[in-house]
Amino acid sequence: MKKLVLASALLLSMGTIQAAESVRWDSASLSYQSVDLDGDKLTGFGISGTKLVSDNVFIAGSYASVSDDIDVFGSKVDVDFNTLSIGLGYRHAISSTTDFFGIVSYQDMEIEASFQGNSEGESENGYGLQAGIRSLVTENIELSGSLSYVDIADESETGFNVSAMYHFTEQFSAGVGYGKSDDVDSISLSATIFF
Repeated sequence: MKKLVLASALLLSMGTIQAAESVRWDSASLSYQSVDLDGDKLTGFGISGTKLVSDNVFIAGSYASVSDDIDVFGSKVDVDFNTLSIGLGYRHAISSTTDFFGIVSYQDMEIEASFQGNSEGESENGYGLQAGIRSLVTENIELSGSLSYVDIADESETGFNVSAMYHFTEQFSAGVGYGKSDDVDSISLSATIFF
């Protein structure tokens, strides 16, 4: 009887630590962000998520807020940089462990600078396009890569993003990401919960 209970407990625990067998899209992430904006480094946080609304269509959203004091002609200026993205995406399974995806999104960007009690800000919006691949290269390791295009206030930027995620359980993963566009480089460390 003890052996049966022990074997059952072992099987149950193995089920709870088993990683994903396919790419999952119902998730929410919290991340630490480090952004290099034209040579100035800003740090902060980001939140993001995706949710399937059918077998292949999903909604995606993200918000990031980074800030720091930067040196402007020998004076420290407090800079806040916020981005918001809300989009509709489509995924297509290339194999049982790899998905191709594309996203069309609304983009909003806001920058605010404060110096000696005075502040000035600017907010612009536009659209973004993204296409990429997510793939489980092992049971626990997922790699992702994408190309992006953003058009805001008649100015456009192209870029790419790469990331790696380690799935500790079916519900929890941690990852690292790198993104580069014309004027912005970013690094992120994230924790993700899957639903």
